Amino acid sequence: MGCRFVDQREITTAAELSEAEQEQLRAAGRLYDGEDLSAEERLGAAEDEEASFAGFVALWRVVDGAEHRYDAWLYQVDSGTIFRAGTTEVAAEIIQFGLEPHSDEARRDLGPALVAAGLLPRSDSAYAEFAALLAEQA
Repeated sequence: MGCRFVDQREITTAAELSEAEQEQLRAAGRLYDGEDLSAEERLGAAEDEEASFAGFVALWRVVDGAEHRYDAWLYQVDSGTIFRAGTTEVAAEIIQFGLEPHSDEARRDLGPALVAAGLLPRSDSAYAEFAALLAEQA
C-alpha cells in the first residue's frame, strides 16, 4: 500500500508536544534559518517574523499500514522537515514545496505519500514520477 500522511495536528503551543516533538521542532527550525530556538520560542511571537512558526506549522504522522515511519513537520507554507519517527534523524526536507529526500528509501516512501495527501503541487518537477509510483502501489 505504501506510506500515507495521517493525523495532521495544527501546533499552537509547545505544551501540546512531547519532548521528542519539541526536539524535532528545534532541529527543523535550525535547518530552516540556522537559529537554535526552543519549541516555545519557535511557536511564540518573535521580533524576527521569519523565526516564528506561529500559525504556520503542522505535524503529520506518516505511516505504512500500522507502522509509524516518519514525523513530518510542515511550516511557513512551503517548507518542512521530515524525521524518522520519534527521532531527530532527518529523512527529508521540503524546500519551496519540493521534496528533498536524504535517501532513495525516503524518496520512494515520501514522494507518493505527498501526492496522495495533496501536499505536493502538480507543478513540482517530480510530481509525475511520484504520481506514477503512487499508481503502482494501488
